[in-house]
Amino acid sequence: MARATAKLAERNKSAEVAPRQPARDGTLSWRIIRQIRAMLFAGELKTGERLGGEIELARRYGVSRMAIRDALRSLEAAGIVEIRVGAKGGTYIAGGNIERFADALAIQLKLIGVNVAEIFDAQIAIEVTSTELAAQRADENDLRALHEILDQQREQRQSKQRFTDLSLRFHETVVAASHNRALIAQFKALRFVLEPLYARWLNDDVAARVIASNAALLACIEARDAEGARSLMHRRLQIIRARQIAAADGEKMPSPAD
Repeated sequence: MARATAKLAERNKSAEVAPRQPARDGTLSWRIIRQIRAMLFAGELKTGERLGGEIELARRYGVSRMAIRDALRSLEAAGIVEIRVGAKGGTYIAGGNIERFADALAIQLKLIGVNVAEIFDAQIAIEVTSTELAAQRADENDLRALHEILDQQREQRQSKQRFTDLSLRFHETVVAASHNRALIAQFKALRFVLEPLYARWLNDDVAARVIASNAALLACIEARDAEGARSLMHRRLQIIRARQIAAADGEKMPSPAD
């Protein structure tokens, strides 16, 4: 705690060298947010470190409690800090949460209006690398999970919703087998955007191709054939990308009845 407090005090003192300009509380709040984020990325703050209470932080930064409250509210919403109550209450640097990150990123992807080509470009970038790493790093639990999903796909091929969910779980499990948390977090976010696209075009022929492709990919991963697995995934996703873009373009075209 003392280390975090000293660092914050030192940063705040440095920030006061330049003359202050009149500012609204919102501007002061953003200055505090930028400083704490910069310290986090610089490795000067760690998960679990206590920053202080509201009054303590307001005094340290020389701002109103309202400015501190606004800054903490934004930092908490972003998952950077957590605010605890009780005898050991105060503001602490939060722990990481991949699911929270994935949900927030997926929403932002939707809000900025990423198109089909962008979505599948991202999927290719994430999954091709992940597949190569999975062939090198997958353990027995990873392989068992992939086999179980593949078996369930064979049983559920007549159920559109269930089969789509299993297909994306297979992709997600391949990415998880890379044991790379950055790739895993990004794919979790992308899955929310991919699901409605995968579900739209599923039929029995597509399901059969998916099962055959998944079986071939799993065989490469089990054989530790990283190049083969990478090549197979890349070729497969390129085909899916082309079909999805063609389908999306077709939907934009007016029908003969229009």
